[in-house]
Amino acid sequence: MTSLRTNPDDGPPAPGRAVGSPARPRTRQAKSGFLAALLLVAGIALAGCSGGGDSATDGSREAAPDVADGSGTEDSGAGGSGEDVDTRVPFAPEILDRQVITTADITIRSADVNRDADRAALLVSTVGGLISGDVRGGVGERQTADLVLRVPPEDVGGVLSGLSELGEELSRSVRSEDVTTVVADVDSRVESLQASLDRLRGLIADASDITDLISLERELAGRESELESLQAQQRALSDQVTLATVTLHLLAEQAEEPGDEPAGFLAGLAGGWDAFVTLGVTALTALGAALPFLVTATLLAAAAVFAHRRRRQLTPSVSAEPPAAG
Repeated sequence: MTSLRTNPDDGPPAPGRAVGSPARPRTRQAKSGFLAALLLVAGIALAGCSGGGDSATDGSREAAPDVADGSGTEDSGAGGSGEDVDTRVPFAPEILDRQVITTADITIRSADVNRDADRAALLVSTVGGLISGDVRGGVGERQTADLVLRVPPEDVGGVLSGLSELGEELSRSVRSEDVTTVVADVDSRVESLQASLDRLRGLIADASDITDLISLERELAGRESELESLQAQQRALSDQVTLATVTLHLLAEQAEEPGDEPAGFLAGLAGGWDAFVTLGVTALTALGAALPFLVTATLLAAAAVFAHRRRRQLTPSVSAEPPAAG
């Protein structure tokens, strides 16, 4: 017969439970203790991390003012020495002066073309300009005059205003052309050719072989010709930039505007009549110039004829006298 032993500390067995079954309450207490220890270790670890984070945050907060102060000091120092900082852009392109060619065209209906043409010339001379062209034609109410005026570019507006007061302004146009790059290119090519010519002259001075000398002189002549052409172009551009060109068209009361000449039978008839009048005026002018010479020549011819006839009349009377008696 088996005897069952019980631990006196375990107390009486629970109802419905065999006396010899293992003790489960102790196992649960062990698990509970292990979980409690694990939770305690985890709590300590979390507390340490949060403390380190707070200390790091505090450290960064304390360091932030120092950094701010340092940056402020550097900024103030940089601001104070701003005059010493070189702000120029390296390899910046050269800024070229603008070179502009200005041209203008104005058409005026004039009551007296010759008078207004002289007034235009006087107006140009007052601004330091000049007259580079003066073409006049027609007669009477169909007279015209085309003047090419050269004036400083800054005076173009004032000159056009003065010309418009000569009569009724029919049309006006002003144009500007920027030739800065063209002028720069021509100037650069001129400088390059001059340097090349200097080198060629140096080679010619040192040349000892006749063949090389002839070849160098031929090359020198070609480059000198090219240089002269470029220099002529350079002078022309400089002249056009320095003085603007203003073309003035003066028209009498019945003269047609440039480019508006009528066509057809009536236009041909009017043109033929103008040509006839011009021819007649030219012929009368020539006749008036030759008339004094014609009158003088006529008088001399008449005197010569009269003297010749008188001589012929006297010659027969002398020969008709009877011979003297012997």
